[in-house]
Amino acid sequence: MKELVEVLCRGLGVSADAADLEETRAGEDVTVTLSLPLADLHKIDGRDHRTAKALRQVLSAAAAASKERFHLVARAKD
Repeated sequence: MKELVEVLCRGLGVSADAADLEETRAGEDVTVTLSLPLADLHKIDGRDHRTAKALRQVLSAAAAASKERFHLVARAKD
């Protein structure tokens, strides 16, 4: 799933060097944490958070076959 998030972010114009992806597993829950500079975070967040919601829907659809639940967390880098 981490690779899928990377591809989708590149498609939105996020620099691969600027993004840090971390995948954490806890049982059936998998959390993908995306840390970005604030300027790139706005590309992921989108207007009314529609882009972020769409990314989460794509992750849910991709996870349907694996019987795992995926969560996407996008945050600004410190």
